[in-house]
Amino acid sequence: MALCARAGGIFEKDAIVEYIAQNSQDPLNGEFLSEEDLLEVQTPRIVPAKPATSNSIPSLLQTFQSEYDALALESFELKKQILETKKELSSTLYYHDAAVKVAAKLTAERDEARAAIQRAKANGNGSA
Repeated sequence: MALCARAGGIFEKDAIVEYIAQNSQDPLNGEFLSEEDLLEVQTPRIVPAKPATSNSIPSLLQTFQSEYDALALESFELKKQILETKKELSSTLYYHDAAVKVAAKLTAERDEARAAIQRAKANGNGSA
């Protein structure tokens, strides 16, 4: 089992536990290190080797064709997702722009109304 220290070093569990028990420090940088600071490294399962039948030219060509088809399909799906995302972004930006214009128009109307009220007050107070 492998363990990872804070500084990024990866060690065999038995070796690093023994080293920490003796030195209480990281062997790479000398900083304090305890067993609680170590994290277990999660490794993927081992991929089994290809069978011996994949050594012939026709089987290799079939493998290459399958890989190419998978990559082409993935590329197509990604392009489709990008196009959909562009449409969503365009629509969202349009709605945002419209909302900003409405807010600006309302702010301008509010300011005009406040100015009209101030003028009316000034005219009302000046004539009385």
